Amino acid sequence: MIGLTDTKKLLSLVLAIAGVAVVWLVILPAYARQPAMTKHLQWLDDQGIDPSAMYYTELEVMEQILQRQRAEQLLDKASDEQR
Repeated sequence: MIGLTDTKKLLSLVLAIAGVAVVWLVILPAYARQPAMTKHLQWLDDQGIDPSAMYYTELEVMEQILQRQRAEQLLDKASDEQR
């Protein structure tokens, strides 16, 4: 006979699996379709970078990436200060 605690454990497992499935199958694909992410993924593809295999500290293009990110942050900060 299955006890109440066993049922709770099984329910917890099912809910955890369902939560991971929702994130993996719904939220992440929706995020990947956003214009900013699509642009970033296209840029990585244009640079010949495989995002699933990249190790940031070993990328030759990493300095360019950091410079672009810093410039965007400065622009964001400047536009915030003007408001």
